[in-house]
Amino acid sequence: MTAIAITLMLIAIGGFIAFAIYLQLKEQARLERLRKSAALGNQTRQLRRYLDDLPPQYQPKDMRIWILRRLVSVYDELIDLQADDTLRRHRGFFVEELKQFEESKTKRKAKPINDELQISELRRLFDSFSAYLDFAKQNKKINPDLYVRYKDLFSFYGYRVNADYHVYMARQAFLTEKFDKAIELYKEAMSQLEPISENPEAKSAIAGYQQIIDEIESDLELQRQEEALSSNTEEDEQAEENLDDEWSQFMDQNTFKKKKHF
Repeated sequence: MTAIAITLMLIAIGGFIAFAIYLQLKEQARLERLRKSAALGNQTRQLRRYLDDLPPQYQPKDMRIWILRRLVSVYDELIDLQADDTLRRHRGFFVEELKQFEESKTKRKAKPINDELQISELRRLFDSFSAYLDFAKQNKKINPDLYVRYKDLFSFYGYRVNADYHVYMARQAFLTEKFDKAIELYKEAMSQLEPISENPEAKSAIAGYQQIIDEIESDLELQRQEEALSSNTEEDEQAEENLDDEWSQFMDQNTFKKKKHF
């Protein structure tokens, strides 16, 4: 009897321990789902921020498509963890946006970089996106070639953002006819890209700025020549007027002298 009681007690204890382990594993699984769900939720917010806050000139079409596809994939993972109509609806919005953007032929308009605080905020965003690329590579969520391309691009953008700021100010100077100031600012934009002048994107930008400088200097030279020509013409006209005045005066004096003989 005692042996039976002991056996039953051991079975009960074993059952209790097994049940406790089951509950613990279940709780761990629930916490893991919550942790994973929170991490995926952070990813959706991150990716949406890149879509919304990266200006078009720092978000090539293929990169925006990649971000949208990543966003849809993250929503798929979230829906697997927790079936939710709101998540499905949001996923549907981004699927539609992705489709429309892939089919669109319209070029997105660049956003002017007109404030130094804006530059600081964009640099933080560039660093964040660069870190996300590392995360995507580590988790095999990005093609290796795309990873290298986007990392190189954002290394370039870290310099280009300062150049874009000076280009904006140069254009403002040009519009207010401060041409010498505009040239100075375009040259400063070129100097901002000098540390990465071997980068193909930087080379193209520098060449573009130099072409603009050449055009402004050519226009200025033409303007100076026209002003010089105009000045010479005015001097000639003035000299001719003075000559006419002298001649008129001479004729008046001769007439007066003739009258005195009468």
